[in-house]
Amino acid sequence: MKTKLTISLMSFALLVVFNFSRLQAQTPGSIEMGPQYANEVFFSLTTGVVKVSPRNIWDIAFYTNAFSAGIITNDGAGVELYTYPNADKDGWDSFDTTGFSGWNKMYNDPSDWENGAFNRNQKGHPDYGWGVYSATSHDVIGDSLFLVKTPDGIFRKLNIVRKYSSLNKYEIRFSLLDGQQDQTVTLDVNPYVDKAFMAYSFTTGIVDREPAAASWDILFTKYYGVVQNTPYPVVGVLLNPVVKAARVAKTDPAFTDWTNLDFETGSDIIGHDWKYFDMNSFQYIVEDSLMYFAKAQQSGVIKLVFESFSGSSTGIATFTTELISPMGIGEVSADAGSIYPNPTSGELNLLLPGNVTGGIAAIYDLSGRILQEWTITGTESMKLDVSHFTPGTYVLMTKNNSVASFNKVILVK
Repeated sequence: MKTKLTISLMSFALLVVFNFSRLQAQTPGSIEMGPQYANEVFFSLTTGVVKVSPRNIWDIAFYTNAFSAGIITNDGAGVELYTYPNADKDGWDSFDTTGFSGWNKMYNDPSDWENGAFNRNQKGHPDYGWGVYSATSHDVIGDSLFLVKTPDGIFRKLNIVRKYSSLNKYEIRFSLLDGQQDQTVTLDVNPYVDKAFMAYSFTTGIVDREPAAASWDILFTKYYGVVQNTPYPVVGVLLNPVVKAARVAKTDPAFTDWTNLDFETGSDIIGHDWKYFDMNSFQYIVEDSLMYFAKAQQSGVIKLVFESFSGSSTGIATFTTELISPMGIGEVSADAGSIYPNPTSGELNLLLPGNVTGGIAAIYDLSGRILQEWTITGTESMKLDVSHFTPGTYVLMTKNNSVASFNKVILVK
């Protein structure tokens, strides 16, 4: 048991060393989407560019969660989607596009990955837009027809026939408007569940567009945003579905106090309006005193500040990233307890979540060196004497019931 505990503490120390080696150090970064934003760039705020993927290789994509019915279009590449207004799925043979320019064009919700263009007619459970949930089979049964125009100018009629939820498979049917090239295809999502979406092309089939979802935090891409309450093509940054971020505007550039920010998971929290096009200089200008804080999957809270944007000539964006708080620091598990006051002049009060026996608290300096360790025992609180340490910034690790938490501690005199 003692050996396991020693290894565990060594792991925590290594984590602190790795994360604090980057703490408060600005790292310059850049991405390049290419002329006319030809590529999408999947980016990790910890490691940099993960994958560059051509924009035009996919038409629609399916959210990979087995119990999600989210389907998006590649609207940034010019894919257009219309709901057929004249009939439900039974109107396949009589599909008539007369007056289609007056039909409602469907767009992805830029703030919610799962609310794709195919879902925009949803009325709430059990209606998911393109189909209705069956309480008997737990599948989603398609009830709608769609008109799809791909960037090559080809129109197709399309029916999302069924989502086999327990199998995580889709069945879709599509053809040219004259009925030629009529295909019914079953798409197995399972090989792609480590990704956010499984992409599909009507000409080439399933497309391996994305890296693993756990490997990237943000996506630089062209998409339809909302400008003055109207869908409009924009270029910007979308969040990974599991990454949370917060926007801070008109503040001191040195601002780093993220602890009271409202972190959200909306895909366009960063979005496109960190820049604007100046009609006098005909250049993009980055908004002054604007920054973002994101909880990166592989490191911790990252401060992101954009510096420049080249526009469609090269699609280059430059920025700085700064690790403000390593993973877990400042976010206390319910099993780990909480501390006060912080900053402190000599004593920390550790509030315990109940009866604790054999828990551990340890304080580290910013090099990752352990300075002191306490055994946590009690039911309410425990006082930690830190008065003998030099004023500065430290890390307090608490471990209770195999749950560990790190908190930044500031000592003052």
